[in-house]
This record gives sequence, C-alpha cells and structure tokens, in this order.
Amino acid sequence: MQAIDPRIRAFGWVRPASLAVLVVLCLSGAGSVWGEAVSKRLEIVNGCDEPIWIFYQVGSGGGRLAAPNQHKLAAKGDSIAYDIPDKGLAGTRFWPGMGCDEAGHDCTIGQSGGPASDGFSCPPTVGCAPPIDSKFEGTFGCLPSVPERDCQKNPSGSGVLPRADGWDTSMVDGYTLPYKLRVTPPAGQVCTAAPENNVIDCAALTMDACPSDEDLSSNGKYPDLAHQDLVLHVPDEDGAATTAVAGCLAPCTKLTAANWQSLPHPPFNGKTYRPADPQAADYCCPTPPFSADACRKGPAAGTDYVKRIHQDCPNAYAYAYDDVEGNFRCPAGTVYTMTFYCDD
Repeated sequence: MQAIDPRIRAFGWVRPASLAVLVVLCLSGAGSVWGEAVSKRLEIVNGCDEPIWIFYQVGSGGGRLAAPNQHKLAAKGDSIAYDIPDKGLAGTRFWPGMGCDEAGHDCTIGQSGGPASDGFSCPPTVGCAPPIDSKFEGTFGCLPSVPERDCQKNPSGSGVLPRADGWDTSMVDGYTLPYKLRVTPPAGQVCTAAPENNVIDCAALTMDACPSDEDLSSNGKYPDLAHQDLVLHVPDEDGAATTAVAGCLAPCTKLTAANWQSLPHPPFNGKTYRPADPQAADYCCPTPPFSADACRKGPAAGTDYVKRIHQDCPNAYAYAYDDVEGNFRCPAGTVYTMTFYCDD
C-alpha cells in the first residue's frame, strides 16, 4: 500500500469501513435518509457514448452514504446525484469504471477494489489494479442549518467536521478517464480556495498523453530507472500484459505498486520498491524525512507526468505536496458536478 498523501490525511481519508448499500430515490434537492437530513451535493455524469460505472468509498468513522455502489450510467447524459448528509461526510472517494461485466466487476478500467462488504471484488487470478483512478475525493462539511452538536464527528481530529468542504481531484496515484468538474458554491458565497472560474477541465487528458519514456533515475543516481513506461496494461487470466490500457501510473505508483506490474506469469517489469526506498523516495516524498519544500524542489515536480497534468489538467493534484495546484476549500453546501468522458 502506498503512503497516504498529506491532504488526504487532512480531510479524514482512512481505510473505508463497511457500508450498507441502499438505493434511495429523492426527487427534491433536499430530503432525509435514515431520518437524517440530506442534500444533493455531488452529481456524476456520463459524458461518454459507452456505459460508465461509478464506485465510491467512505473513510472509516466518516459517516455513511445511502446510495447504490457500482452504479451503472448506461448512456451518455445519464447521471447520479448523491444525497450527502447535511451533518457532513468525511473521507469520500468517487471514481469511474469501464469495460465492466453486468454486475460492475472485472472492469478494464477502475478495477482497484474495495471492501467485499461493499460489493467489491477483483479478478481472482490477477487481483486488483493499482488505485490510479481519476477521481473526486474529499470531505463534505456540516451545513449551517445543523447545530454543531449534531455535526459529523471528525475522524481525523478532535471535534466535528467544519462548515466547509475540503476536496481535490487527485492524480497523485495516476489517472484513467478524462473529466470536467464544475463547482457551484451556495448563493452569495465563494470558495476560499477554488480552481479558476470554478471549473477543473481535464477533458484533454487522455491516456495517449501518458509518458512512455519517463526518467525516474533521481537525476541519474539510478540509471536503470531512466526509461520507464507509465502506461498500465490490463493483464489476461495468466497475468500476461494485453494491449488493453487500464490507465496511467504516476511516477511514485510506477515504482511502488506491484499490482498488475509484477505478476508471476510473467512479471511485467520485475522490481518494485517501498515509498521510503531511495529509488522511490524522490517521487513519493514520504514524511518524514521529506518536507513539503524539499519535495517541490525535487525530481517529482519536474517529471513529464507532472508537466502533462499541469498542462492538460490544471488545478489537479499531480504529486505529493502539490497543494498550490490542487487542494481546495469551499463552503459546506457547495454542489459539485463531475462529468467523465471516454478516453478518445
């Protein structure tokens, strides 16, 4: 497992717990689930001519989300609007899958797993893909209408969740589908930290932009890592790489994630490392010993991968401590609309 990057710790993302999976139909913008007030604060749209599946997880102690998991958006324009508890919801992660079977399993893209109790499974012979998904992640704050004593407890600190959302569309681990995110703050309010024009446009970030000859040698210290292909291929049942592309590995993930890279029949590339190993540390920036400033001045920020993210997907998190580019804060009650596109 990779080191948890710092802004996820800040907003309460830890290992997800079991969730009851319920289908809830709510016709208005606000309603109640399990007797709790909820509001539609996140909508995910299929912007592709093929089916897209939507998956989610909620961090341990972060609350519960009454919504279908592994939800199929069958046609272009189909969407799902999530009823987020007004008291807040901590440590969420939403991501897309494609090429899945009718149960939402065995996906070509997005097969990164989760708790079996939430209905997740991975191919038994090759296991889960690394968590390189394009995604929305963050914590939904407690709405002003909720008394502070009733707000969701903060699982990563003392007290309750704040009256603000902390969120990002991280590509620290990698990316899969292109997307666009539109941010709509409550009337008369603004985000204290938000992307330009309240939009993150990553529609141009397709998998053919994934670097196939990335220098991960730590400025020449490890010459064997000077020519790395970051494209992740789907394995067949015997573990051999196919021509199907599952996504683009971030530099740290390339060096540390064995999933679908070090399969035994045969290995895709042989060696992987721990984030703190010297071969990977410059790109993973584990803390300690790395400070934010040291990471930003190191090789990670200068990779072709990070440059491509910042060019084609400005305001997305591209590496650990990329806070200036990708870490946002909006008033609780902000509505997020995320559209995933085909990888054309």
